[in-house]
Amino acid sequence: MAITLEPLMLHMAWANQEIFNEIAKLPDAALEAYVTNEEWQVCVILLHIAKAADSYGCRINGAKFSEFDFPEKMSDIKKLAEMMKKFDAELLNLSKQPDRVIEVNREGKITHWKASTILSQAIHHATEHRAQAVAALEFRGFKAPNLDDYDLWSYEYSTK
Repeated sequence: MAITLEPLMLHMAWANQEIFNEIAKLPDAALEAYVTNEEWQVCVILLHIAKAADSYGCRINGAKFSEFDFPEKMSDIKKLAEMMKKFDAELLNLSKQPDRVIEVNREGKITHWKASTILSQAIHHATEHRAQAVAALEFRGFKAPNLDDYDLWSYEYSTK
């Protein structure tokens, strides 16, 4: 059997749900946490993860991008987590299709990417920004999720 993106996609979806929902248990003030750049507050980072997940899928399947409300309280993060279920499921479904070249129009600039590259970027992107959000929470003194509890080993163990 060939190695596929499926385990990584499943881990990404699981980790997104776990981290978003753990963060949503914190006080609303945690949404304003950042490390050094005030423009990258936790609320912005989590919204960015969700918007990107949606856009990666839309680029591959040609669908219209979703509308988002800016998260101002933790109940909004729970709503983003629900949206992420749909986006991550779509990315998983797309990963099961044959690879192909996708034309991407980003702000008027046309590029061409393999679908597998876009999907790989989706995984990497979510991982790096989950870590960024956790770092911001820790830096500002909030009880952040321990990322070691949400690694691939932990995901695989949780499925047994």
